[in-house]
Amino acid sequence: MRVVFAHDHIFKKDSAGNFYTAGSFNNEVWKRYLIHFDEIIVTARLDKKEIDNNNKYNDFNLPKTSFIPIPSLSGPLAQFKNRTYAAEKIKETLENSDALIARLPSEIGNLAIEIAEEMGKPYAVEVVACVWDALWNYGSIQAKIYAPLATYKMKRLVKKAPYAIYVTNSFLQNRYPCSGKIQNISNVEIQQTLDSSLLNRLNKIENSKQLCNIGMIGNLNNRIKGWDVALRALAILDKNNVDFKFHILGDGDIEQWVNLANELDISHKINFHGVLPGGEPVLKWLDNIDLYMQPSFQEGLPRAVIEAMSRACPVVGSTAGGIPELVDKRCLHKPGDYKGLSQILTDIMLDLDSAKDLAKQNYEESKKYKKEILDDRRSQFFSFFVKRFNNK
Repeated sequence: MRVVFAHDHIFKKDSAGNFYTAGSFNNEVWKRYLIHFDEIIVTARLDKKEIDNNNKYNDFNLPKTSFIPIPSLSGPLAQFKNRTYAAEKIKETLENSDALIARLPSEIGNLAIEIAEEMGKPYAVEVVACVWDALWNYGSIQAKIYAPLATYKMKRLVKKAPYAIYVTNSFLQNRYPCSGKIQNISNVEIQQTLDSSLLNRLNKIENSKQLCNIGMIGNLNNRIKGWDVALRALAILDKNNVDFKFHILGDGDIEQWVNLANELDISHKINFHGVLPGGEPVLKWLDNIDLYMQPSFQEGLPRAVIEAMSRACPVVGSTAGGIPELVDKRCLHKPGDYKGLSQILTDIMLDLDSAKDLAKQNYEESKKYKKEILDDRRSQFFSFFVKRFNNK
């Protein structure tokens, strides 16, 4: 049984023709589907630039997985230039497959659903973020103009989907309701929670005079992660003589954020750590962070927040998306409110008792996202999905 996975994620390629992914798409993700399907064909975008440092990225090399590049459909020009060819490639792939899983929001996912419906192919959607928040907060006039149409399209597609997985407990369900069979299953899973992580964190806080190392993970080309909000909040800390180091982990162009940091006179406080493969390398990086922040304008259920919580790290975040489902309300600020963020950071950095309470609370919350719990929920959903379309 062969399934097609459709999304706008950008794959990378080296000179030898091997494929790689950045961020959360590692081989562990594809294994989730291979439990239920014999083969998975991923249709997504391909970066035109070849990479030369493969160690920074996740391998895409599991047996029974393959990749079909689809040209970008993001933006009106790309839609005009690439839609016909993209539709042909998706249709060709679906003709030789049994079902579709479309991760939304994504333009490739939208198109794949339309084609699957025309062909009578069974499909399920995975709702992982809010397209309105993503486009409205992107920053460009073009994105704001397109936001209402994209939101309408996503609501329509999710509403009539026969099967839907949501990564949140309630946020995305309320914004994008579905009439079919639904299940909430985070796309973030924790392999294991270690009590030693909590003990090490509590000892670290106990022996500190102040929490100094602030961390953030995300693609640096993605403005909706709130990089400018983070830097402006930290500039207030610096003016108030609150000591800190800001550690950034993520792919993308650092130039605009270096320039902003220079304008704010805090460039000497910032360390760019580049990219690490997902999993244990990222978790070890988080062990060296005292306080994690996620000042996003748009989110589903952010992976980095859950991973930080699994290492008993105090976490501060915006009220965007599913973040309030994870983070203590004392640690939340409105999207874009850098002054509010700076105050919350200061309060936690200087109040070690509060930091210890948050460490314990976050560690316990992360247990809800342990692999075995989510695997069981996902297994029930896809077993039902496969059984139903096999009986047709």
